[in-house]
This record gives sequence, structure tokens and C-alpha cells, in this order.
Amino acid sequence: MCHFGGTEGCKVKETTVQEFNCDRLHTCCFTGHRSRDLPFGGDMRKQGMKCLASSLQLLIVEAIADGYDTFISGMSDGIDLLCAQLVLETARSGRYGKIKLICALPYAQQYREIVSTLDKYKYTVIIDGCDEKVIVSEKSDRERYKKRNQFMVDNSSRVIGVIKSKQFGSGTLQTVNMAKRAGLEIKMISLEKNPQLYIDTDEVRSFGKAALLDDDSLPL
Repeated sequence: MCHFGGTEGCKVKETTVQEFNCDRLHTCCFTGHRSRDLPFGGDMRKQGMKCLASSLQLLIVEAIADGYDTFISGMSDGIDLLCAQLVLETARSGRYGKIKLICALPYAQQYREIVSTLDKYKYTVIIDGCDEKVIVSEKSDRERYKKRNQFMVDNSSRVIGVIKSKQFGSGTLQTVNMAKRAGLEIKMISLEKNPQLYIDTDEVRSFGKAALLDDDSLPL
């Protein structure tokens, strides 16, 4: 893994789906909505988003304690980038042993779809700092995101994410349903069940760990 922030001359291993290999039992993937569907549009200056990041960090550390050492991010803006950044920061801390971050790109030019300057910077830093990037498909492939989601599920035994229960047709819901059919352990933070995530005040800190959806409450 390159140092967080990028290093000159640092080359990240690039593989295809066919070439990729990991220990699925100790691999966890992420899913979640893009910035536009998150509290405050994903603005990390807001206390609610800071609380969401803290809750995701707790789930990552919990996964590490359960034996997970490899994490896969789909690298879209929003939850994907946030979780990837949290994994890199956790790895950089040196407190949890060897942790790997895999970036699963739906197509090689995914960077061009990132809109904000800050997210473009984060994307570049994360790619420079990851252990391996997998190019799942081509831009011309209309199912490139579905194939990316299926790749993550096929190579994981747990999924961590954030969901709005009424986001029908979303890639997040698609990934959750793939994970349910494949028997993955699912750890999903419900935006509806955590109103504190929409509060822009320091008082949100008193709410503690975010509530998760149980299996019976997961949307279909």
C-alpha cells in the first residue's frame, strides 16, 4: 500500500476480474448512496456526516476484530469514497496489522464522472494508496455498474453500507439484494432510523453508534 496522500512513482497493481484473487471469508465490501442522497449532500463539514463517518469507522474496526483484512470499494462518490478513505486511514494508523484496500472500478475512466474538485482529489489519493485496482468492465457496457457490484459481492462475505429504504432502483439496493442472495453478512446503517445524521449540531455526538437494519427490515 502506498502512503496515504500518494507518493511519486508509486505504482498500484491493476488486475482484471479473471486475474483477481482474494480470501473471500476475510474480505468485506462497501455499498451506499452517492453524495446527493446523503445527509447535507455528503458535506463532511456537517456534524451529521461526521457522525455517519464515525459509525462507518466503528463497523470497519469491528470487521477487523472479526478477522477481516481486505476491503473492496466501488469508488463512486459518496459512501464508496468515504469508506475507502476510512480504510486507508485505519491502515495508516498501524494499529490493526496489515489491511488491504481493493478499488473495484466499473470502467477504467471512472474518474471522469466525479464532479466535485474535492472528490476528484480524494479519488486520486485513494487510487494511489490502494493495494490493487480491478477494472471490471468497459465504459460502453451498460451493465458495468451491475457487474462491479456483483464482483464485490462474489469476493466478499460481509457488506457494510448506508441505505435509504425508499431508494428503489438504486445500485445500493441492487448490491444489498445480491448480498442477501449470496448469503453475505449485511451491516447496513439506515438513514431513516438515524435522524441524528440530519442534525447539524454538536449535540449529535450524544446519540452514540448508528442503528443498523436487521435482516428482516432490509428493503427488497
